[in-house]
Amino acid sequence: MNTPSRTPSRLARTTLALLAALATALATLVAVAAVPAEADSTTIDPQRLERGPDATAAYVDGRTIHDGGTTTRVRGGSVQLLGTRPDGRYVVLVHRDDRWQVRAQKPEGSSRKILGDVPGSFDVVLGGDGTTVVTGRFKSRPRRHTLLRAYDSTSGVLLGTRQRQGYLNPLDADSSTVVYAAENGPVVAWDLASGTGERVSRRYGYRADLEDDRLVVFTKDPYEGGCTRVSLLSDASQVLWRSCEEAVRAISPDGSHLLTVFLLSDGLGPSEVHVRTVEGAETGRYEVDGFFERFLFEDGDTVLLGAVTREARGLARCDAGDCELASDLGRGEPWL
Repeated sequence: MNTPSRTPSRLARTTLALLAALATALATLVAVAAVPAEADSTTIDPQRLERGPDATAAYVDGRTIHDGGTTTRVRGGSVQLLGTRPDGRYVVLVHRDDRWQVRAQKPEGSSRKILGDVPGSFDVVLGGDGTTVVTGRFKSRPRRHTLLRAYDSTSGVLLGTRQRQGYLNPLDADSSTVVYAAENGPVVAWDLASGTGERVSRRYGYRADLEDDRLVVFTKDPYEGGCTRVSLLSDASQVLWRSCEEAVRAISPDGSHLLTVFLLSDGLGPSEVHVRTVEGAETGRYEVDGFFERFLFEDGDTVLLGAVTREARGLARCDAGDCELASDLGRGEPWL
């Protein structure tokens, strides 16, 4: 009587080997697909770029607002452009008459005061939809606390106040909600109608976009190993991208792309920036022999980068590695 062999036949062994190889190959493909794509690096030299149209995203240079070929001079010192109201007027923070003021500036025209005697520039935010100005006034006595105030950007009418211990950083707002972050977390959505707050993340938030449902946080202090995490604002557990090497400098107007820099960038500005989809795929990487001083999105995936070299400075419009000059050339920094 013949006993069936317990050893697989040569054909069976070959089939098993092929299946194992196929499984390994598929696993490798999945692993590769999970790693965000990287883009080639493009070096920006403002003097060598061809001149294109003026930038259509408004920005301020000194005391002048540039916007698609229109220039508007703002009276006062230390001018900061907070954004644009729905009626097309710029909202600016300016040091004037020995105090900080928030003013509505008409393009190529006069300005009107919205708020007077507000805190310094890091504590005033215009919400993304242009309807609400939020100020935060920090006081160390009798105990450390911040008083947040929300105002209508047109009338200056007070919409609500909220006081909490520690330092609070306003991130974004619209006519009904203010999103702010405490110095060590959490991120809170403050409802202006009810006066109540809802915690949306226990982390420290540093970017938020109500309209496009985006939240950017540090998992902990980046100088102690903290990482960047991008998620939905409505559900912070829905993580879109995470990086322990880069920080988010800007979010595109439609929420689809990020402009990122080295996590611990400080000083004058970084010499390298990245453009990524919100899921982390790199669509552009740009370097300059100097530093970048401006970081803007012109549309969903086109960036405007203020490049400074020893010889010149200028605003570069870049998309998928192709760049052109979107401003006139200015003086460089000879000490670089």
